[in-house]
Amino acid sequence: MLKRGNILVGGIFLLIGLCLLKVAMEPHEMLFADPNAMHIMTYPKILISIWIGASVFYIVGQKDEYDWYDFKKARVQLLKVLLCIVVYIFAFDYAGLFGSTLLFLLIFFWVMGYRNKLTIPAAVALALLTWLSFEKLLGIPMPRPFFLDLL
Repeated sequence: MLKRGNILVGGIFLLIGLCLLKVAMEPHEMLFADPNAMHIMTYPKILISIWIGASVFYIVGQKDEYDWYDFKKARVQLLKVLLCIVVYIFAFDYAGLFGSTLLFLLIFFWVMGYRNKLTIPAAVALALLTWLSFEKLLGIPMPRPFFLDLL
């Protein structure tokens, strides 16, 4: 059964995802001669596609009859998550993939109430795994931290 809160929250995330996908699909300067090769916008397109799919599944997915929540509290959590995402987007150019992902995860864990001694090592490991996956494994060039350009 579709619930109004699920449609609203899922719809907000779906709308944001579609707007971000539109921006990611705009032509960008290619770093490679082959236009079909992976480039810097491949990573965001993959993430945004997953985001859109998750939003659709959240809207139409089967819900437990007793699965309800206080929408006023959910709005606060939604705003916190959106703020974390905005910080991540703006930090990406300055801190690079590793630094911005680490910052995002640390802020996200703190905002969502995950204050465990394993959150910092988990954030470092996930940020490192993300960087290794895209920079080294897939060979997709990502933004570097600004201070490395000063060296």
